[in-house]
Amino acid sequence: MLIRLLVVLLAIGGLTADVFAQDGSSKTNQTADVAKRLAKKQTYDLRYKLKPGDKIDFLFEQVASTQTRMAGDEESTTSRSQTAKQWEVKNVDSLGNMTFALKWTAVNMWQQFGDDEPVKYNSKTDDEIPEEYQAIADFVGETIAVFSIKPSGEIIGRVSDLNESSFGAGKVTVPMPEKPISIGYRWYVPTVLNATDENSKNIRLKARISYQLSKVENNNAFITFRTEVLTPIRSQKIRSTIMQQMTDGYVVFDIKRGYPILRHVEWDEKAQGFEGADSLLTYVGRATEKVKRSKGQARKQTRSTLSPLVAERPKQVDLRTRDAKPMTKK
Repeated sequence: MLIRLLVVLLAIGGLTADVFAQDGSSKTNQTADVAKRLAKKQTYDLRYKLKPGDKIDFLFEQVASTQTRMAGDEESTTSRSQTAKQWEVKNVDSLGNMTFALKWTAVNMWQQFGDDEPVKYNSKTDDEIPEEYQAIADFVGETIAVFSIKPSGEIIGRVSDLNESSFGAGKVTVPMPEKPISIGYRWYVPTVLNATDENSKNIRLKARISYQLSKVENNNAFITFRTEVLTPIRSQKIRSTIMQQMTDGYVVFDIKRGYPILRHVEWDEKAQGFEGADSLLTYVGRATEKVKRSKGQARKQTRSTLSPLVAERPKQVDLRTRDAKPMTKK
């Protein structure tokens, strides 16, 4: 219907429409084409620029839902977690390598198994710590790891009493190319996924994280990333054990400040037949880590600055928890 309407309007416009298309539209298109070509040729040097004494606060939030069906029985788990983190930069050496301490400053955790009563813990308000969160609570307010990174973000040193997580939100830093890059450039970082097969044997799958510079706007580099598994996955059982290690998301890197200000990951994974023909495991979730800014900075960092890439991503999963407020239609 829209195409027919456009044809009619052009027919009514006659020669005037043709002249406009030849003069106005053609010049506009030529200008746009030139701008696109220049944008593709322009390069950007994505460097970490941490300074001694810097304290950068982040808020990490994850919501996830797991559904399991085996032998006719169904089980569900829903969780929500918020972790306030801080990078405190300790040193920058003559080569530009940076060392910073990672601290958890506060946590707010919630989880529910089936119809059981939810278990929750807020380090700011709760004196009593549920057994499920005791291990996490012990580290609140403490430095949990010290990292050394190259200007590219590559981790060259890590000191911690905690095992490094293979959780799909990625490592503490996002590795950048060693050279300036243009829009559309792709780079890959090898990784290994830990899995378990039908015989409870631990196996390691070769994989890589694929990154691409999608656009640059207002000194922010928008980077998409996803996990690509290189080792063939032989069974749904193996697939079921790597779901949370997969990545599919984007990063917003502040080129001027020299560190990521937003990272978002989504999961929508399924393993059909992982424990018998009628078994099904689904994992749906999202995680976001963003810099906590002052009120003045927040006003300057408008939503429109970060929204163009978000609009290009698949629609976010709406996960509802039991104590969430009712939704209203608009």
